[in-house]
Amino acid sequence: MRFALALLSLLICGLALAESFPSLGTPSPLPKKPQIVSGKASFYSKAFHGRKTASGERYNHDVISAASNRFPMGTLVAVRRVSSARCVVVRINDRMGHRSRVIDLSREAAVRLGMIDAGVTEVDVVPLPNYLIGHEHACSLAFQPPVQLHISDGQDLTDAM
Repeated sequence: MRFALALLSLLICGLALAESFPSLGTPSPLPKKPQIVSGKASFYSKAFHGRKTASGERYNHDVISAASNRFPMGTLVAVRRVSSARCVVVRINDRMGHRSRVIDLSREAAVRLGMIDAGVTEVDVVPLPNYLIGHEHACSLAFQPPVQLHISDGQDLTDAM
């Protein structure tokens, strides 16, 4: 009896002194739909091969890169050709002297988008979120809105499906 009473008092004291249940923290805001910039894209001519870019690197038409005035230097962006939905991820390493186009692509990036014959084409451009860098399908996923599950109070996930 004494043992049960001692155990009960320890339990009550423990509950009284115990901290509240650990919290999972405040929910972080869900990523917003990416800001897609639409416009015309062109590509560098072979005459620029070997010239210095604004970042100080030498332009190489066989390397995937791009010039843009709309994104910070070093930003990875996904570029999608509107007419074919082909997509490529490029790094901004140069600035453009004109404002009539959204982006100037390296020749290799233009080849991957299938725009060599067209010369200038309509594209959508979006900065690549950090969580997609290195992902196999980063380019196509960059244009998708984030997945959000909406479950009403008291509803189980299995009920929602």
